[in-house]
Amino acid sequence: MRLLAMGFQVYLTQRIGSEGIGLFELLMSVYGLSASLAVSGVRLSTTRLVLEVSRRSGDGVVRLCLTYALLLGTGAGVLLYVCSGPAAALWLDAPELARCLRVLAFTLPCLSVSSCVSGLFSARRQAGRMALIQVLEFALHMALTIGGLAVLRPSRPAEACLVLVCSSCLCDGFSAALALVLSRRERTGGRLPLEHVGDLLSIALPDALGSWVRSGLVSAKHVLIPKGLRRFGAGSAQALSSYGMIQGMVMPVLGFPAAVLGTVSGLLVPEIAESHANGQQRRLTAIMERVLHLTLLFSLFTGGILLVYGGDLGRMLYRSAEVERYIRLLAPLVPLMYLDTTVDGMLKGMGLQKASMGINIVDAAVSLLLVWQLIPRVGLKGYLLTLYVSETLNFLLSFRQLNRHAGLRLPFYRSVLAPLMAAMCAIVLPRLVPGGGQPVALMVCSLALYYVLLRLLGSVTRRDIRWFLGIFRKK
Repeated sequence: MRLLAMGFQVYLTQRIGSEGIGLFELLMSVYGLSASLAVSGVRLSTTRLVLEVSRRSGDGVVRLCLTYALLLGTGAGVLLYVCSGPAAALWLDAPELARCLRVLAFTLPCLSVSSCVSGLFSARRQAGRMALIQVLEFALHMALTIGGLAVLRPSRPAEACLVLVCSSCLCDGFSAALALVLSRRERTGGRLPLEHVGDLLSIALPDALGSWVRSGLVSAKHVLIPKGLRRFGAGSAQALSSYGMIQGMVMPVLGFPAAVLGTVSGLLVPEIAESHANGQQRRLTAIMERVLHLTLLFSLFTGGILLVYGGDLGRMLYRSAEVERYIRLLAPLVPLMYLDTTVDGMLKGMGLQKASMGINIVDAAVSLLLVWQLIPRVGLKGYLLTLYVSETLNFLLSFRQLNRHAGLRLPFYRSVLAPLMAAMCAIVLPRLVPGGGQPVALMVCSLALYYVLLRLLGSVTRRDIRWFLGIFRKK
């Protein structure tokens, strides 16, 4: 699905241009603030409540979480609908986008319900059901968007954005309905256990409050980027185009390989929560060390591939020299990005959402300050520096917090030095062969060689592979 999403993003770029992508990403920054109000704490609180108290309260705890999700999503939707006009005019400097925000308001209750059901499936180790929903939703989204753009043929970026958000609204409604159908067995019977409202809020509110503050800061940061570029001297269309290029073209390429890590991170939350709740400290530490080790193996290789083949990827996907350059400039950031994703999932699984909240708020505040000060002075270079500072700060603070509670010990040779040497050799050697072939073939050869070198150097064992595959198996 991530591969299809990448192809779909390339199609959108060609269809509505980088300026249209920039305007849509700017619109999504405001929508993201509302979405955080609708879903913050829902998935995590559902997963942990189902694991910790559902055995005592029966199916009623699922109904309690769904009620909370629906109330939260509906409130967020009403708020976005009412504030759509001022938000479009004052934040986005684009009053014509108010219609798009009003349409997106109807998606928020659906988004919240889907997030709740996702947490339920995660707790029950039923990831396949949520994957089915996501695949069907994405297929419908692609079909509606491509059909809408082909039939309506929007002539302006704002009109193209309206087509995109209408497609998204229909797909979110479909996804929520399907999620409720697939989860009907989990919520049959049982009274609403109001005595667990306090438990639910104690889990959800710290995560929600942190997400609200962080989303507000992140939204403000994204709104300031085009404004800062205009102050630097770029025209309105050029500023949106540059912003769209980084957010809508470069960042998806960097994040594309992380699909596996994102899945593992989500599936780890119930594993870690269960071990933490049962006081199984040794098992908890072993899980974390092994996942961090595998994350390092994956991220070091991916960062090297993007650094060496970034130009080829940029040409294949977007036919843009600027995209090539920015992929390579940001490739060294990939290991930190991927590690941060994994560590964040571990913190939430251990119930350290308050610590995670504080770290994310500090990160967002620093990023906002840097964007505000740097971009008007040095343009896009200031945004690249902001990304490096933000990812480094967030990872260091998160890992420090995790290590304080888990006492992790990663062997430097096996987890860092050996995979770094293996990645360098595996990526460089195929390119030295005369007439080595197309970039995709070379990357596949590099991956196979990397695996062989990791096995030879002792960084990957059969036990590691069995454990990794076991994450995805239903218990």
